[in-house]
Amino acid sequence: MTLATPNTGKLSHVRKFWQQQFHGSRQEEGEKVSGQDTSEREAEREEELRKARAINGIGDEAYWVGNPLTGALYVLRGNSFLRVSVGGVREEAARIEKSKALAQAALKRLQNHT
Repeated sequence: MTLATPNTGKLSHVRKFWQQQFHGSRQEEGEKVSGQDTSEREAEREEELRKARAINGIGDEAYWVGNPLTGALYVLRGNSFLRVSVGGVREEAARIEKSKALAQAALKRLQNHT
């Protein structure tokens, strides 16, 4: 688990990273590139799998970024965000749920210390 918080006077860096990571411009869904070979299509499919997916019910915003083997949950609250990654679980839905539970516990602890 990683916690990112702003340095004194540099509040915008955390929010700027978040904005670029999860709200930056992305190629329009369904847009096709002609002349792709098989390896290009496979690379594009891998990129699709890594796209951030919104996760509801935790923090101000949360996103899951991953592929069938690995992934991480990013949770924004206020001017900080958490990154939680759980290993040893094969099913992605289970990894997401475990990551959410850990993030909720961490957010609760952070709230108690502020």
